Amino acid sequence: MNDRQPVVVGVHATEQALSLPHRDAMGLALEAVRGAIEDAGLAPADVDGAQVDWPGPGGVPGEGSSWARMLGRDLRWTSDSMLDNAGSRGLLKAAAAVRAGFADTVVVGGCKLVSRGAGPVGAGVALEFADVWGSYVVAQFALVAARHMHQYGTTACQLAEVAATVRNNGTTNPEAMMYGRGPYTADDVLASRMVATPFHLLDCCIVGEGGAALVVTTAERARDLPHPPVAVLGGGMEYHQAAYANPALYREVGQLGRDAATRAYTMAGIGPQDVDVFSLYDPNSFEIIRQLEILGLCGEGEGARWPPVAPSPSAASTPSIPMAAAWRTRGTEPSR
Repeated sequence: MNDRQPVVVGVHATEQALSLPHRDAMGLALEAVRGAIEDAGLAPADVDGAQVDWPGPGGVPGEGSSWARMLGRDLRWTSDSMLDNAGSRGLLKAAAAVRAGFADTVVVGGCKLVSRGAGPVGAGVALEFADVWGSYVVAQFALVAARHMHQYGTTACQLAEVAATVRNNGTTNPEAMMYGRGPYTADDVLASRMVATPFHLLDCCIVGEGGAALVVTTAERARDLPHPPVAVLGGGMEYHQAAYANPALYREVGQLGRDAATRAYTMAGIGPQDVDVFSLYDPNSFEIIRQLEILGLCGEGEGARWPPVAPSPSAASTPSIPMAAAWRTRGTEPSR
């Protein structure tokens, strides 16, 4: 392994729940960052890069460089905005910084406390060409799912089978928001109220609260650390437009991500047949079916005919898909 090969060496998730009224954003962010650094066997001053929004008080809210005083050193690398620091996107940017030598050890992650109103979950900002028509997140995913159903014969029952599998995975996981609330059947999903055709309530993911962070460093530095390093071997990004700016069309976004997946496989020197675990993003039941197709596990239109997918137990309870993958790869998933 190349000495500057980026590897994940520390992970931490705070408690996750539908609502955490006893917690504040600063406390969640601090726990996530400190926990990940401690899990890595490092001290705060060992970290020279921060891809974590600063929630305040103090500093400049939203600006990653505010972490310098908390970490006790000048930083060589920062990144701002929750979407730029979370999930695979945040991990790939941290890995790129480490590989290029912009920083040696980067903490990446954040926290989320949801401001709940009476309306549906939106993009978080005003979108002048979408909001006026009543468009919102679930409805935009529903447009893509409906076209797939029309074009390939995917059924609501097949969506419900996927949703029930995800819910049942959570119901046995003490860290998941769905813990103890199942078991669920496809009929239960179909009986839940309709949100946006074809999605029933139980087809849609839960918007929760909590925090998480991970630490990325070089393979050389990882030799002295306690956990087996998890190498970031490849990755890719692919965007058609800004999120939710316009209602989605299947012909434009139905296969979005296939190029990114191909690029990731090529960088890692593998194919989909070589992968043991896929940690999939599940904003709704159909998106899992779509991802099976764009990841090359089956052909376009064939995802619904796969057996129901059981995501990693940790993926059902943490806000970070890379974190779930790191836990699983190094064999340190929280006991359940």
